[in-house]
Amino acid sequence: MDSAKRDASFRRTVAKRRIAVFLLVTFALTWGLIIVAGLALDSFSVGELGAPAVVLPITASMFFPLVGALAANRCCDSGGGIDLSLRPRVKGNLRTYLAAWLVPAAVASLGLLAFFAMFPDLFDPMPQSLLQSMSAAAQDAGGMAVGTETSIIAVSVIFALTVAPFVNMLPAFGEEAGWRGLLFPSLCELMPPRAAVLASGLVWGIWHAPIIAMGHHFGMGYAGFPWTGVLVMVATCTAMGSFLSLLRTRAGSVWPCALAHGAFNATANIGLLFCAGGQALAGPSTYGYVAGIPLFILGVACWLKTTGAESQDGPAANRLT
Repeated sequence: MDSAKRDASFRRTVAKRRIAVFLLVTFALTWGLIIVAGLALDSFSVGELGAPAVVLPITASMFFPLVGALAANRCCDSGGGIDLSLRPRVKGNLRTYLAAWLVPAAVASLGLLAFFAMFPDLFDPMPQSLLQSMSAAAQDAGGMAVGTETSIIAVSVIFALTVAPFVNMLPAFGEEAGWRGLLFPSLCELMPPRAAVLASGLVWGIWHAPIIAMGHHFGMGYAGFPWTGVLVMVATCTAMGSFLSLLRTRAGSVWPCALAHGAFNATANIGLLFCAGGQALAGPSTYGYVAGIPLFILGVACWLKTTGAESQDGPAANRLT
């Protein structure tokens, strides 16, 4: 075996070890914390909304992929670590950052059109249940000016489109440093980039399984709960991961991925403000299979562009020496 083949074999062996350590640490920490917290707070019975305190461990778990990535690099630091692409690299990548910020809002808007076109009876431009709950809270607080409830809804939408993506970017960075910083480029050392997109999306979706079992995103009342919810989440994560992987490749940084991830989280549930009911897995959340149709189309388009994209910032260039 010549030196080139030995080097390639060594890189593949190290990549497998890196991925194994990353997955072990990330899943052990995340599922360990979420399952313990869910049992302690009874979230698997009453749901996420019935035990709001579970939001804290869920948020904390978003940083565990970063911990897993650092642990994986630590275990493979003898020429086998990988650059996690933590530098922002804003210069020369402004268009990529703008796409990371604005595309999720466009996808969410188109998703709402698709959802309410399919379920027009559920559209309520002035959701009475939400306004009534706001009015009740206002009365308990000493009253609220007429029309303030509507203003709160408008401000909520504007906040979700403008400020919230940047607020959400920090916890999203905790995830993206793992999924797009380590897992995706490591998989690219073992398989073609398109296959790496699919594999990383599958893993990312399964990682959400415990919180899906708490009703996260889809509630708990749908057929096949929670397994059908996990399947929809896998499909959603694969589509979104295709877009995020392309951002990471184009910019050579995970920060646009974090911004886009934060923007998706910020805009995904805007439709709930205008929905008189719900179709659980269908929407109106962007993560539903109907409201998510534009996201799936975006994912396929980005997946088709993935081939050869790694040449700009490929796995070989990302290895630490």
